[in-house]
Amino acid sequence: MKRRIEVICGKTDAVPNFTEISNTPNYVFTPDPNFDVVSLFDRDGNVVNLNSWIECAYYVNGGWTDNLSDFVNGEQMLFFSLLVFSSIYLVGKRMFFDRMFSS
Repeated sequence: MKRRIEVICGKTDAVPNFTEISNTPNYVFTPDPNFDVVSLFDRDGNVVNLNSWIECAYYVNGGWTDNLSDFVNGEQMLFFSLLVFSSIYLVGKRMFFDRMFSS
């Protein structure tokens, strides 16, 4: 997870205490003027714009990502693609044989 945080949020010497942040219901992240705003996405497509490294690291640690396509299920897409192509093939084959032997 540390590598993923570095890739998305950048490197820092800060050691985040995610447990403390999670246990404080009204925790307020302090904006860092030197931090470039990072936009992250969750599984539902929600977007959050982050203004500090610790806030970014916290969200990345919670499963948010900087690329919405990370949530695409490749196996599911393959299954539905094969299902559609197989259906088209079978319908086409049936129509061809019906024409051949209907005379």
